[in-house]
Amino acid sequence: MTTLAELPIWTLLTRPSLEALLSRDGSMPEAIKIAADLHDVSVADAPLLALTRLMIQRAQALDGLTLTATGALSRIDVRAFFDEMTWPGYDKANVLVMNKALNEADVMPVEITRRIAQDLKLLRKRERRLLASKAGTMLVRENQAAALFRQLFATTFWEINLAYFDRVPLEAWPQNHIGIVLWCLSVAGHEWFKAEDLIRTCTVWDDTLDEGPLDFAGFAFESRVLRPLTWFGLMETRLEGEDDVPDWRRARQYRKTALFDRALRFEVQMNNPSGVSH
Repeated sequence: MTTLAELPIWTLLTRPSLEALLSRDGSMPEAIKIAADLHDVSVADAPLLALTRLMIQRAQALDGLTLTATGALSRIDVRAFFDEMTWPGYDKANVLVMNKALNEADVMPVEITRRIAQDLKLLRKRERRLLASKAGTMLVRENQAAALFRQLFATTFWEINLAYFDRVPLEAWPQNHIGIVLWCLSVAGHEWFKAEDLIRTCTVWDDTLDEGPLDFAGFAFESRVLRPLTWFGLMETRLEGEDDVPDWRRARQYRKTALFDRALRFEVQMNNPSGVSH
């Protein structure tokens, strides 16, 4: 017999609360709020914000970033961002070993940031140049870090198809119910965990996931939820085990940062089963 402790965490929520965490129009649900009192200093150094600002500032300084025929950033611009960026769980030394020249597709953080900035219209294309827009010019200011955080967060999780970047054939799962996943992680993500530890308790499981390779769901959960949260400074990551063990043999772990609970607010109600307190 299945016990309450073995059930997905979202079963603790009332049905109206579950529905309120789902997006109906492709925008962030109103049940999820970014804290109004979020201090700029607490989010300004988040990796995605920092790299977005670098792109906008370089576009301003050079009167635009150079684009290739396919719309990607030029190697010169890619290398400039690569040298300056800091990205959690990203091995820059290994990237340089594997690539003699850096195209945008070789540097995932640069490609992701450029696409998100364009979707948010912080950068606009003019012929073969990518220019800083009026919105980008405004949001790059130091006192606008919190506003930039809010816009990037909503765009990344509710407007960008993160499946594009991992190529796992699972369509939109679990991004299609990311609001529910985020609430579950707010409850369960305090201690260090691996993706497989919380995947079934923090997502709405689809039975078709059991039909494919065992690691597809775990990889999608990590690449579409856990890693993106590190881009915002909402989760931190580390490799399990001793430093003298090769990285490829060490599992990656995650846990919430203090910013997670400071930045995200959930307007939900929980069921109150007998014998359960939360």
